[in-house]
Amino acid sequence: MDKADHFHHCKYFVLRKKRYCKMTVKLGEDYCGEHQKVDIKISGVPEDKVRIVCPLDKKHTCYAHKLEKHLKICNARAKATQPYLSEGINCGLNGMDVDDDGLDSYRLLSTFSVADIKETILKVNKIFDTIVSNVLSEKILSNNVVEEVIAKPEHGNKAKKHLIQNSSILGLLEEYNLIKPNTCYIEFGAGRGQLSFWIAQAVNPEDTSSVLLIERASPKHKKDNKLARNSDSIKRIRADISDIVLNKLDNVDKSDNVVGVTKHLCGVATDLALRCLGNAAQNKVAGGVFTFCCHHRCRWTSYTGKQFLQENNLTQQDFYIMCGMASWATCGTGLSRDRRKAEDIEQLKQSERDLEIGLTRDEKAEVGRRSKNVINYGRLFYLSQLGLKCHLHYYVHSQVTLENVCIVAHR
Repeated sequence: MDKADHFHHCKYFVLRKKRYCKMTVKLGEDYCGEHQKVDIKISGVPEDKVRIVCPLDKKHTCYAHKLEKHLKICNARAKATQPYLSEGINCGLNGMDVDDDGLDSYRLLSTFSVADIKETILKVNKIFDTIVSNVLSEKILSNNVVEEVIAKPEHGNKAKKHLIQNSSILGLLEEYNLIKPNTCYIEFGAGRGQLSFWIAQAVNPEDTSSVLLIERASPKHKKDNKLARNSDSIKRIRADISDIVLNKLDNVDKSDNVVGVTKHLCGVATDLALRCLGNAAQNKVAGGVFTFCCHHRCRWTSYTGKQFLQENNLTQQDFYIMCGMASWATCGTGLSRDRRKAEDIEQLKQSERDLEIGLTRDEKAEVGRRSKNVINYGRLFYLSQLGLKCHLHYYVHSQVTLENVCIVAHR
């Protein structure tokens, strides 16, 4: 890069990104504040130019003469405890991810014997055929407002996939009468808040409903910032779902109803969200729509469907085998892009372990889908124990996303 191209920008070369830092600098400076030399004893450096490593987080620096002020606003500082937070309250047994022996319980599928896997497959097939298949149905709906946006030509395929899912989720909320006055809609694992954005569009602005976004990270380009609403109706909480006490949130306290939603909430986080609703005042929980992702990241302690599994002769070991087999539903051919181009997929030889298990790739994918839905049904069973009427639906086509199953719960 020519020196003139970065003259007004920081001259620090970021090795990891293989480019110069893009931060602008003050007139007469060569480096941005973060990349100035860190040494309080540099000779000839004015006192107001010296930077030191932050004592709270060694990943960043601050001006030495502004240290006291920085410590008060640093993101690494100890935060005041909020009344709606209680550490690990939604985690399950003792708030810890442990097995019966008090150890980390997660095990890779490769650590289980072929005999154990084959035995679990037989159990999964039996439960799916006799119980789950009877309630799993297709219900693909839409929302007019979102559909109008989908029809616009400027949206690419990736954007449309998310819009189609949001449209169907809103359609399900409307179909099951979950769009109602004075309701607090809670999106667990909200991310950038795209689903919440559309829920806010669907809610009548004249009623007293609110939208609450819960997310432990702080992503950029949040959609809730674009909502022209007052600060009381749209609120974002940065916290772990495992620690949230809904009854102590003002938005929940002021509402007649609580409706939970998730969009591809990852593994264990889904169970934390369901238990969070389960721990709330049950006269307020009207239901919700919950879509899933990453079943391989579920954990036994937090899993809400343990009672259902145990009543159907599925053990903790079976649960972790199912979590591993769930990946079979979305792993495709298991080959690199180059090998897919070079070889005829139909004529590929199965691995030695696949031959021992006795399943083709298509059969493995079907077992993976069934494992996912047995896990999902356990969650449905948990919600039904709360007095909710529950349904297991394909809410979009598999061409949109392979994670296309949701639970709808309502009164």
